[in-house]
Amino acid sequence: MITIATGQKEQIMSKLAKSKINIIVGVIVILAIAVGLGSWAYVANTPSHKLSVVVNSQNQLSEVSYKGQAGVNAMTLLERHVTVGVKHYSFGDFVTSINGVVGNGPKYWTFYINGKEAAMGASSYVTKNSDTLTWKLQ
Repeated sequence: MITIATGQKEQIMSKLAKSKINIIVGVIVILAIAVGLGSWAYVANTPSHKLSVVVNSQNQLSEVSYKGQAGVNAMTLLERHVTVGVKHYSFGDFVTSINGVVGNGPKYWTFYINGKEAAMGASSYVTKNSDTLTWKLQ
């Protein structure tokens, strides 16, 4: 027979309650994807920054946002968060896909810095901590 002290019992019950909440949240997210409730956003915690993802009514990734990090270019940060397809040109790199979602006529992945369409490529833009970087499939 195993005896559990009162303090240990409370810790076990607390862990079980947290597990149940995580399962419920997971089921809700899966149901929202399955039902296709239009666009929705998901914020994922990454080691040092948050990644915001928008999925459209066809359950396709349509937007990715993340915070800048002083001294690091926007492309490097994007690659830290998601899988990126890139085509290299003499004038710079062109993002062709994000997490397997390919931008190819009439929609392409467009890069924004603080809500404004970027005038330079993501590899050229050195970010600041205050920046919000966004990629939209449009």
